[in-house]
Amino acid sequence: MCIKVKYLGHSSFILSVNGKNILTDPYFSNDLFCNYKRLICCSQKITTIPKIDFILISHEHQDNCDLEATNYLIKKYQPKIIAHRSVLNKIENSSENNLISMDEYESKTIQNIEYIAHPAHHPTSFYPLSYLVKTKEHKIYFAGDTNLTNEHDKLSADLAFLPIGGRHTMDIGSAIQAVKKIKPKVVIPMQYNTFEDIKVNINNFKEKLSNLRFSVNPVILDPGKCFVYR
Repeated sequence: MCIKVKYLGHSSFILSVNGKNILTDPYFSNDLFCNYKRLICCSQKITTIPKIDFILISHEHQDNCDLEATNYLIKKYQPKIIAHRSVLNKIENSSENNLISMDEYESKTIQNIEYIAHPAHHPTSFYPLSYLVKTKEHKIYFAGDTNLTNEHDKLSADLAFLPIGGRHTMDIGSAIQAVKKIKPKVVIPMQYNTFEDIKVNINNFKEKLSNLRFSVNPVILDPGKCFVYR
């Protein structure tokens, strides 16, 4: 079964998996964030987002957990929210049954999709997480905001979403090291070029990947664009 990926911007994606839509790290606001101007806006207005079944949140920062947008989607679609309890405590309008609390190394299977929480290293966050999303056919690693850690030695995935912006997360060099450890078939970079201080030259990332001793397909998505993994 294929996985459809739509990039909204920053680290927000809609993943269509097993007939369910999973929204990662919602960030729709174009307002200033910690005095940073958003240079690349979200590609889609919140009012045009299709039905969302799950919202997967890595940590509490506004550019990964847009509470206004999340609460809007809860009212409209009643999705299940998967996050650490410290994030869930900020969520409004959702029934307790739809709040799925995750701790490091905890695994929960919901509607034939398994979610496994892994530690992330993001010092400015209270309790950051990364996630491995598993189906019978595929493993997807969504890193959220994290630096390179020993945790990546334990992970393997077919499809990996990695930050490359380098401010409190992996930069291009450490993302390449993560790819060497995880060995995904496809890697999709995220969390870059949204703000001035995380601007990168994406061609450097592609060039470094091309020099690896194994084959990995870098998929560079502009906001609003889609990719299908088969």
